[in-house]
Amino acid sequence: MTVKLPDTLPNERMLYIIKELENILIKEGMPVEIKEEPSAEEDVWDNLDINTISVDTGIEDFAKNHDHYLYGLPKKS
Repeated sequence: MTVKLPDTLPNERMLYIIKELENILIKEGMPVEIKEEPSAEEDVWDNLDINTISVDTGIEDFAKNHDHYLYGLPKKS
C-alpha cells in the first residue's frame, strides 16, 4: 500500500496519521513495514555541487567588494 501525504502537512500531523494507519493494520493482523520514499520530484538545489559550477574570477577582494564589481558602488576599504 502506498500512501502519499502532501508536503505541506506538518510533521507532527503526518507522524500521527502514519501511526494511526499502522495501528489499524496491526489490529487487522496485517504485517506492517513503513518506509519513507523521497518524492519523485527532486529539487536540483538539494544536490548542488558548488565546485562544479564555481568560477575563479581572479578577483581577490570579490567577497568584500562584490557590490563594487556587480553594481559599481565604491569599494570598501
